[in-house]
Amino acid sequence: MRDYVKEHRNDNEAIHELFVNRRDPNAKKYPAPLDEAGIKIMEEAFRRKIQGEPET
Repeated sequence: MRDYVKEHRNDNEAIHELFVNRRDPNAKKYPAPLDEAGIKIMEEAFRRKIQGEPET
């Protein structure tokens, strides 16, 4: 599917299928940060995730 989308970048239905319908329904959702403090919290969460640290 990914290769198809790379070759057919204008196929919106395929793009939707790849990026929207195939999401893990149990994945943790992060709200978009609305202020500077929220951005710092998000950056820290990403840093911990990348480094493999346990969630708090």
